[in-house]
Amino acid sequence: YTGEYTKEIDLVKYTKGIYFLEITTENGVIYKKMIMI
Repeated sequence: YTGEYTKEIDLVKYTKGIYFLEITTENGVIYKKMIMI
């Protein structure tokens, strides 16, 4: 699959801080850091 995929996540219940996202696709795994302020 080539293209773009969007997924919304409700982050209201999470506190401020640093979070690490793990995104798994059929092509592999991507890790991203997210900072909530």
